[in-house]
Amino acid sequence: MAKPSFHVALTTAAWLAGPSCLGAQTLPEPSGHERPVANNVARGPADATSVPVSGKGIADIVVTAQRRNENLQRAAVAVTAVGSDELMRAGVSQPQDLTKLVPALKLAGVGGGGTQVTVRGVGNFAGNPYAEPAVAVNLDGVYLARSGGPDGLFYDLDRVEVLKGPQGTLYGRNATAGAINIITKKPTKDLSLDASLEAGNYGLWRGMAALNVPVSPTLQVRASGTLTHRDGYSSDGYNDDKTQAGRLQLRWLPTARLSVLLVGDYEHVGGKGPNGVFSPYLVPSNPFLGSTKDGSNALLKDISLAISGGTNPTLLPPILDNGFVDQRNWGTSATIDLDLGGAKLTVLPAYRHSDNDYLQYNPGFPVSSSERSRATSIEARLTSTGHSPLQWIIGGYFYNEKIGFDLFADQGVAFARTEPLLHTRSYAAFGQLSYAILPHLRATGGLRYTDEHKTQAGRNGGPLPALPAGYNGSPAAYYNAACQPYDPSTATCYFGLTGDLKKQSVTWKAGLEYDAGPRSLIYGNVATGFKAGGFFGSLPPNSYKPETLTAYTLGTKNRFFDNSLQVNAEAFYWTYKNKQVTHLGPILPSGFNLITENAGKATIKGAELEIIWQPTHDDAFSANLQYLHARYKDFRYSQTTVSGPPQTACPTIPIAGASAVTVDCSGRPLPLAPTWTANLSYRHTFELRDTKIDAQIGTQIQSRYFTGEEYLPGELQKFSTASNASLTWHLHGDRYAVGLFIDNIEDSRIKTFSFVQPVVGLPVVILRAPRTFGGRFSVSFR
Repeated sequence: MAKPSFHVALTTAAWLAGPSCLGAQTLPEPSGHERPVANNVARGPADATSVPVSGKGIADIVVTAQRRNENLQRAAVAVTAVGSDELMRAGVSQPQDLTKLVPALKLAGVGGGGTQVTVRGVGNFAGNPYAEPAVAVNLDGVYLARSGGPDGLFYDLDRVEVLKGPQGTLYGRNATAGAINIITKKPTKDLSLDASLEAGNYGLWRGMAALNVPVSPTLQVRASGTLTHRDGYSSDGYNDDKTQAGRLQLRWLPTARLSVLLVGDYEHVGGKGPNGVFSPYLVPSNPFLGSTKDGSNALLKDISLAISGGTNPTLLPPILDNGFVDQRNWGTSATIDLDLGGAKLTVLPAYRHSDNDYLQYNPGFPVSSSERSRATSIEARLTSTGHSPLQWIIGGYFYNEKIGFDLFADQGVAFARTEPLLHTRSYAAFGQLSYAILPHLRATGGLRYTDEHKTQAGRNGGPLPALPAGYNGSPAAYYNAACQPYDPSTATCYFGLTGDLKKQSVTWKAGLEYDAGPRSLIYGNVATGFKAGGFFGSLPPNSYKPETLTAYTLGTKNRFFDNSLQVNAEAFYWTYKNKQVTHLGPILPSGFNLITENAGKATIKGAELEIIWQPTHDDAFSANLQYLHARYKDFRYSQTTVSGPPQTACPTIPIAGASAVTVDCSGRPLPLAPTWTANLSYRHTFELRDTKIDAQIGTQIQSRYFTGEEYLPGELQKFSTASNASLTWHLHGDRYAVGLFIDNIEDSRIKTFSFVQPVVGLPVVILRAPRTFGGRFSVSFR
């Protein structure tokens, strides 16, 4: 059994209080309904920048969390914004890196280029392309449905917004738990070149460059790209990063009222991808030895011999070092803004293309897949402008995706060949308005109607069925009659997949907000969200219902003492129903595979406190503390026993006539939901004539939590901290910067994800990065 690891995390990014948030004067807030933004931000009609204004105090950040430009401190929603400086200093190059910046957020690479995202314990298992995210990830307003969609996008960014709680009014599909908005830097009227180079241990080389060219007074172009090469954290080469990405943006301003932004992007993620290790660790002193070197294969061999009676040492396939990821995503979009005088029309058509081929061993057995997704979407919004007491937004949304994949999962004692064709079509109409009842009091209401239609075709294959007792004919003749079709070359029996789901849903939001002072806001709201139902690879019944979440939120945002102290607080209560649980379970006509079913309800309650204090121009402290009490009130799901006894710490009840049990985990905490999470940081700037040095130190602290819904001892992550620090020397008015960084100073082992190997009965866990360190150099010419 592995010993508990303790460490202190000093983040390189002063969480929520980095340089982009400090040393600037906010604008005085007027009363009533107005939402001012920084007055020196140069932007076109489509911009939403987060550039601090000059002067004294904590800077304002402008966000678009509610589909309009707002001062973050005046947005009556639970949202955390992470600026470009914080992202760079924290070394965020892939989505899972955001975990160390936002206490409510957990992200983990799960193999095959996929990422599991949860907010306050609400998320989904992104085990195959059947899965759709419970946390909507959007790139400049374009929804990314695939779990690998955000990979390779974290460069040349203005900010990342994390919205906590259901976003069922203004956002597209499947925003049960929240949304992550990735906002890129846009073309501007200034000629500029920004570039950075980072080098570190594990053979890290990462470069980024962005060139902005004003071709004419009405045409601006921005080209940016990144290249990352890092060896694997594991000794066998897994958990590496081989990413290449590029983005080209063109902004055309033909008139003072019309803006057209055209964007094309391409991302390739290669390498071996993430891979886990059995937990408790087979080599407690070094879990990063890797599953091909730590004795995992010897364990699989021993169990294979025991099951086969000593005749088949490879009944359970060994874990090899030949895993790979070859993921290629690209997309195009246009953002068209037209000022109609009193209202702005925004039209956003987009296309996303994803090809993903991989071989992974994350479940403790080989899984290979070839996935192809094509998605088209268009959103149109009409938004009020000006300073009327009534502010409103209305719009429509259309989404259409076709995805096919060929997945082969070889558990040894059984296997599954899943080859579905899935089609999703979604229509929505939405609206939200805010009215100033009194000069300092506003009411908000929103409504969204969604119509979803999903179909499934294709086929699913598995082991040959047992011959009936007393059957004397040819086995091939029986299989040819029983299967649709029978493939003798792979000894696979196929059955056709069918499915047709239609669902209409109405989600809503209602709230009040009150200006308690020039820089103080109090707000409360109730919001609902849903995540669409879907299918899994089985004969009917092979579908599951939508899950829903209702969130009650009470919050306050404040600035005190001449804008040097920021105190924001939020209390929340969520009710979560028809949770979609994905796990290994029985399928029809026989065998087992990943299935999804609805499994009861949960309540999630707690509070979050954010404090930023800048006592002097050169000093800044920040603290972000979350208390979370997340419990299942009713949580029952089925688990197969084909591969052995139930793999769970929860009580089980046999299902009559089936090789399966009902698992009852009611009363258990939600996975990936630590009771306490704290991010703390301190930054000091040393002024040295024409240069300055920024020194930052911070810590992320988490109480214990489980990483999986089996609640086995190996899935428990004990109390942990993660420590980081950085030193950055700025030269010639920030034109050049040279820095050193170190992350996870104590080299702690923190579990982020688990999957229980169905035969061995042990969890396979993914770990956060070990200790990393290196240097950065950046230049900026303007």
